[in-house]
Amino acid sequence: MVHSRRSLAVLPVVAVLAAGCGSAVSDNDNETAAKSSGFPYTDKDNCGVTTTYKKPPERAVTLTSNATELMLELGLEDRMVGTGYLKNRDIGERYEAAYEQVPVLADGMPSLESIADTDPDFVYAGYPDGFSKSHGHTRERFEDLSINTHINPESCVSDATFKTLFNEIETIGDIFGVSERAEQTEQRLHGILDDVDAKVDGADPVDVFIYNSGESSPRTAGGRSMLNEIIKRAGGHNVFADEDDRWFDTSWEQVADREPDVILIYDYLDPSVDEKKTTLRDTPAISSVPAMQNERFESIPLSVAQPGPRSVEAVPTLAKELHPDRFGG
Repeated sequence: MVHSRRSLAVLPVVAVLAAGCGSAVSDNDNETAAKSSGFPYTDKDNCGVTTTYKKPPERAVTLTSNATELMLELGLEDRMVGTGYLKNRDIGERYEAAYEQVPVLADGMPSLESIADTDPDFVYAGYPDGFSKSHGHTRERFEDLSINTHINPESCVSDATFKTLFNEIETIGDIFGVSERAEQTEQRLHGILDDVDAKVDGADPVDVFIYNSGESSPRTAGGRSMLNEIIKRAGGHNVFADEDDRWFDTSWEQVADREPDVILIYDYLDPSVDEKKTTLRDTPAISSVPAMQNERFESIPLSVAQPGPRSVEAVPTLAKELHPDRFGG
């Protein structure tokens, strides 16, 4: 069943804030020109699937927060007929008003039937499990239903980087005929990164250990993860950046050997950040590392660590914690 949170009281506010929910929206003449040019457009080799669009999609469904937020960043809420699979995470504050216009198909992963009931012409997943046999809807199944699909390419490239993210912004802009909005978004996000670069320039990198979960053996992120990219751009150094992987299990002894100054806790609700802090404090092997001695804990939510616009916005937030002296704190 579709749970619509649309409210008549909200709509006037949305109309006023539309330009602020994402990048600045170009005027009607520009939008008309954008929609009429650049088509047919071919989305080449999107994780093994090539799709040619004769016109921009008009009825999109998004799965996972990063796909949803990228669509809202580009001001495409009027072309979204459903969303889901936020895994109980809050939508970014920047996108709340626009998000209120989009029906939520399910709190978890929507069924194939509930997606198909919206009569979509485009399904966009921000993470691999958006299209999987376990959830009952693969890209092949959607193709059988004449529904185009797209997945964030972070799923099938070796490294998750901001370059990959910016390419994705351009691609979604091209698919929907709003390349000008995509360019404005890229300029905004590049501006954020450039500002942080200037502030942390010359500062010694702060050693950071990413703690995902685990009691007997911690799970952490290696050099190919988006978190590694966020930390690096914030003026930090992931102590496991030399590991040629995204996520892997290590030992507490290895963590102690690398002596992190800060522990960045990956927050995905269960276990909670406080519960993870308790685990860290109850682990004798790391009791003497600087991060534990100085109680330097920071956290970052799952929805930010998945490649999307808020991944960039996380950089100044973390940079202020790693280098408070560079931000007047």
